[in-house]
Amino acid sequence: MIISLFYLKETRENYFFQLTRNVMTGLILLLSLVNSTSASTSPNFILVVADDFGWASMSTSMDKQKPTAKSDFYTTPNIDSLVESGLRFSNGYAAAPVCSPTRYSIQFGKTPARLKRTRGMGKNLADHNQVGIPQVLKSIDKNYRAAHIGKWHIDEDPARYGYDLHDGITKNKEGDFDNNPSQWKGYAEEDPKRVDSLTARGIAFMRESTEKQQPFFLQLSHYAVHSNIVYSESSFAEVALREKGKLHNDQGYAAMVQDMDLSIGTLLDAYKELGLADNTYIIFISDNGGMPVLPMQLNKGKPYKAGLNWPLLRGKWDLTEGGIRVPFVIAGPGIAPGGQSNTPVISYDLLPTVAELAGSLKGLPTDLDGVSLRPLLDDSQADVKRPYEGLIFHYPHFNRVGLGEPHSAIRDGKFKLIHFPVSARKLLFNLAEDVGERRDLSAEMPELVALLEEKLGSYLTQVDAERPEETDSWVRAGSEGKARTGFFERYGR
Repeated sequence: MIISLFYLKETRENYFFQLTRNVMTGLILLLSLVNSTSASTSPNFILVVADDFGWASMSTSMDKQKPTAKSDFYTTPNIDSLVESGLRFSNGYAAAPVCSPTRYSIQFGKTPARLKRTRGMGKNLADHNQVGIPQVLKSIDKNYRAAHIGKWHIDEDPARYGYDLHDGITKNKEGDFDNNPSQWKGYAEEDPKRVDSLTARGIAFMRESTEKQQPFFLQLSHYAVHSNIVYSESSFAEVALREKGKLHNDQGYAAMVQDMDLSIGTLLDAYKELGLADNTYIIFISDNGGMPVLPMQLNKGKPYKAGLNWPLLRGKWDLTEGGIRVPFVIAGPGIAPGGQSNTPVISYDLLPTVAELAGSLKGLPTDLDGVSLRPLLDDSQADVKRPYEGLIFHYPHFNRVGLGEPHSAIRDGKFKLIHFPVSARKLLFNLAEDVGERRDLSAEMPELVALLEEKLGSYLTQVDAERPEETDSWVRAGSEGKARTGFFERYGR
C-alpha cells in the first residue's frame, strides 16, 4: 500500500512535470513561429559611393556601344563583376561636378540648386530641413537599420537623418587630404584611404543586421580615389609590373584604384557569404567625374589634349561630360544581369528608387526632383517621367580651376545646353552623336537653344537658385568677372 501510494505520487509529479515541459516547449515554438513570421522581409541596400572616380576609369566600359571608353592601365575586376551582375546606366550622372552637392542630392532626392548647396566647400547656404534615405525607409518598415561609413560631407550630423551608426560630419581631411602640391606625389600606407577599415566596419554592420533579422541600409562612402594619392605597397608593386597606358599612366593613382576595387571585392564576398544575394540591392556611383589631368595644376581652363576622362570632355569642377557623367550601376533581385539602359539618370533619383524598392512611394517629400528608376530595372527601355523635363545642373561659382566661370546646364533627351550667365555664352551638344562635346550646335539650332534655356531658367527661378554675384567667395576669374579661360577657343569663340 505504501509502495502504491508512493508510485502514484511519483506518477503525478512526473505527469505535471511532463505537462509543464510540454507547455513551455509549445510556448517556445509558438514564440519562435511568431518571431519568424514577423521578421521583416524588406530588402537590404548597399550604396557604395566612390570619390572622384571617372566614367572611363574602370577596366570595363559603362557603355557597351563604346568598348574603348575604359582605362588602358587601371584594373577593376570586382567593380567590373558588379557592373556585369546588374544594370549599367550609360548616361548616369552625378548632380554636381564637385563632391558635397552630389552627396546632398543622394540623401534628399533633390537638385543642389533646390537645396542651396552647389559647391564643395566654403560658403554654405544649404537648407538642412530635409528628409533623408534612412528616415524614408524607417517610415516604410520601422525595423530598418541604417549606417553611413566614410566620407559624409554634409554639414549636419547623420543621426539627424536617421543613421544609427555613422562617423559624424566627415569630409576630405579624414581621408588624407592635404590640399597642397604634395597631394600628387603619392605615398604608401597600411590602410590606404581607409579602404580596408571602412569595408570591415561595413561588413560588421551587415553581419549584425543579418543576425538580428533586421533589414538594413548601408552607405559606404570611400575617400578613394580623391587626392592625396595613397596606396598599399602590394598594389603599388603589382601595378609596376603592368605596361602603362597611353591615357592612364600614373602608377600611384592606378594602385589607389586597385586598392578601392579590392575592398569592394571583400565587400561582395561578405555579401555572398552572409546569403544576402536574394534580398539585397547594391548600388555603385561616383560623387562627380574624375580628375581631368594628373598632377592637377591651375589649368586656367585651357583645352586638354587628352584628358583622363576621354572620350568625355574635361573633368571635375566643370559641367562638361567629364565632370558629371559617372559610373552608375544597380544590381539586385529581379534585375537581369548584363543589362544596359541609355536613359539619362542622376544621383537625386536614388532616394525615390530605394523607397519604391523597399515597398512604397507614399510619404515622400512632395518637392522631390528625382524619380524612381524601378521601371528601368524591370525594363531597361522603359519610359521614366520626371516632374520637370530634363536633368538640371547648377554651378554658379567663379574658381581658380576648371572653366573658372559660373555655368548651368540642362540635359533633355539627347541634347545638352550649357549656359554661362556672366558672359552670356551658350553651348549646345547632341550627346547621342557627340559624347566628347566637340561640336557646338548653338548657332545651327537657335530655337532649341531658346527652348532649353527657357526650361533651365524657369527651373532655377522656381527654386530660387543661387546666383553668381551672391556666391562669389572664390577668386574671380579675371577682370570684371569675365571667364579666365581658353575653353571657348575650341568652338571658334
